[in-house]
Amino acid sequence: MVKFKPNIWRRFFIWLSRTWQKTYPAPSVRKGAALAVFVLIGLFCVGFGWFIRPGLPGVLDGLAGVVFFVLMAFLIVLAAALSLKMLSGLPRFLNTSGLVAMIVLIFILAESNMPFFTAVMLALVLGAAAALLGGGLAALFKREFKFERPLKKILVFAKVIVPVAIFIYCIIWLIDSGTTKYLVEQPVSTLQVEALDANNPSRPGPFKVLTMTYGSGTDKHRPEFGEEAVLKTEPVDASPFLKDSKGFKVKFRKWYWGFGFKEFPVNGRVWYPAGDGPFPLVLIVHGNHKMQQYSDPGYAYLGELMASRGFIFVSVDENFFNGSFMSGLSRENDGRGWMLLQHLKVWHEWNRIEGNPFFEKVDINNIGLIGHSRGGEAAAIAGNFNRLSRYPDDAAVTFDFDFSIKAIIAIAPSDQQYRPAGQPNPLKNINYLVFQGAHDADVSIFMGARQYERVKFTDKNYWFKASLYTYRSNHGQFNTIWGDNDWGKPMGIILNRKALLDGEEQRTISRVYISAFLETTLHGNRSYLPLFHDYRLIRDWLPDDIYINRFEDSTFKKICDFEEDVDVTTATFDGAEISSKNLAVWREADLKFRSSRTKENNVVFLGWRGTASERQGDSLPSYSIEMPENPSPGGEFSHDSLLIFSLADADEKIPEPEEEEAEQDKKDKEKAEKADKKEKKKKEKEEKNKKPLKLSIELISKDGTKAKLPLDRFMPVPPVIKSRFTKISNESSLYGKAYEPTMQTYELPLALFKEEYPAFDPGQLRVIRFVFDLGREGVIILDNIGFSAS
Repeated sequence: MVKFKPNIWRRFFIWLSRTWQKTYPAPSVRKGAALAVFVLIGLFCVGFGWFIRPGLPGVLDGLAGVVFFVLMAFLIVLAAALSLKMLSGLPRFLNTSGLVAMIVLIFILAESNMPFFTAVMLALVLGAAAALLGGGLAALFKREFKFERPLKKILVFAKVIVPVAIFIYCIIWLIDSGTTKYLVEQPVSTLQVEALDANNPSRPGPFKVLTMTYGSGTDKHRPEFGEEAVLKTEPVDASPFLKDSKGFKVKFRKWYWGFGFKEFPVNGRVWYPAGDGPFPLVLIVHGNHKMQQYSDPGYAYLGELMASRGFIFVSVDENFFNGSFMSGLSRENDGRGWMLLQHLKVWHEWNRIEGNPFFEKVDINNIGLIGHSRGGEAAAIAGNFNRLSRYPDDAAVTFDFDFSIKAIIAIAPSDQQYRPAGQPNPLKNINYLVFQGAHDADVSIFMGARQYERVKFTDKNYWFKASLYTYRSNHGQFNTIWGDNDWGKPMGIILNRKALLDGEEQRTISRVYISAFLETTLHGNRSYLPLFHDYRLIRDWLPDDIYINRFEDSTFKKICDFEEDVDVTTATFDGAEISSKNLAVWREADLKFRSSRTKENNVVFLGWRGTASERQGDSLPSYSIEMPENPSPGGEFSHDSLLIFSLADADEKIPEPEEEEAEQDKKDKEKAEKADKKEKKKKEKEEKNKKPLKLSIELISKDGTKAKLPLDRFMPVPPVIKSRFTKISNESSLYGKAYEPTMQTYELPLALFKEEYPAFDPGQLRVIRFVFDLGREGVIILDNIGFSAS
């Protein structure tokens, strides 16, 4: 063993010390580096602070936010400096103040919406670039610089040029609107669908449109609800619904608005038709946004359209439920819903008071509610509260509403921010429409799908519910005030806005569907009902995009919804039995959003492997539901029946089969060849996965007659549509998976099977079979199998 003498260690440390001294930056360079990082922090404070406005008049509003951020940064600097003082042996390239500045920069970015790791890395890169730039400039302007050796001058110039290049790149990246390279194209379908024989509901109607506003008469920010309000309303006490909001933020809000929770105003913007009426009444309410950037004018485009078509349309002001920086309310969505019902009370009063401009002009038997974001959840809450006699969370608060609300529309709604009595909000015996964009960077998961599942039909009246999922829609462009920046400024600059539909195109979707839904449910115009069954009937009315829709009405009879028990061989329909053959995947499970959160909807996953040519004869995979021989009354099929189910591509890999044990004497060459083949097969499989899944539907009557048609004959399986919300390449920590399985409803007329197979009798249907005999291997999600009259 070699022993080192003490003088060898001494020489080593002397050499290390001298080397460090040679490379150690001069004090002026270190001060320049630290100063540059502080300047960068100042720029961030100005950028963030200018958009965090507390509500002061004029330019003071933005300056107050800047001052707040500067004070916060100063306090963090003090805390970080004190912490560093307690540590020793830290390298001092930036000196203590520079290290403190880097910590503050990391904190500022980490508090933004971007992923924590991305924020830290960006802070380190920008901070290091600023430090290099500051140090380089400090060295460049030293008097001794002209006497330095050429190599050192080159290094100093590099310290200036490299960070400048980094900052230029960052600026270009921030200015860029994003990418569309990942977008999925709609597969070309040869199936021709006849266009709907009706007028485009997004076009103006025959009525002249009038406008007015009503409100408290005392609003200090908006004269249209203050002295210019045409009709004055009394404030209402919302305090029972805002119990969790206390402290400084409540005082701040009262200072800004001029009223507290016990004096919430009843304010609204009205578009109404010139005529005698009576006209159906529709209220729309916005969601959460900056309370100083008023959201209620953002639905004027809908107000003008609907009033021209014979509706009284009101955009409800609930900006005082919204938040500002550090002054947001919590658990307030029940209050938002309750407030809608307060507006309906006022309209009922006006309708029966002689001399009021709306005397006997309101059709109080036909009322609709629309909500966007939190407002979408609030509309559903109002639909529930409307039929209750007491507040679920405090029975001392009584309700006396019972209005004739027949339609609820939710635009990209939140869900379960409020849970009545700790339960998900129920809705029954009401028409419901929900739509959502796959590029919604705010409500990034289709929360409205949960409320859709909870809408139940229990009486003998006709009701229906529908949903629409649009690929390139975002959250904000359904409101003209909110726009294409779902995060707000300044952080919204990192969103991928290039992939979005144009704002007017996106609002065309809401015009078409909202107008058609209200015409159907409140005007009784059933000519628009088919478009909720199948979006393809109105492709000429919609922008070019990928759409997925669901539909269910009160005539629907369930066979399988996979909610009844944990036995995968039983069905919802009494006496029906389930079986399968040659499936690689068969499991019932809770469906998830793109994140790990539950959709509260049990479904069945079915997967099959191999090419179409390999899946023939005895190897053919299938999933069968056998109906009882003598179904209960109302459970019989007929020639006019529709077979209905919901289906989606799971975008799930088939588990590999267990490999047989290799023989001991197998040659290395054979192993290598097998590995090459496996890799080639894997690549081929990935290439094939780009194609939509295909399958067939086979129906078998009691006498054994079979009728089988490919699903593409009715509608192809929707493609796997992946979203990218930001310009950050890896955003999974923010949003989860790029793809969120969304179910498409299929309606298959049994008459078409009869037409292709004359011997088949739909009235004697016994077995429904999903046969995976076409296309590539894959996994589907299946739900809500049933039937109804056509």
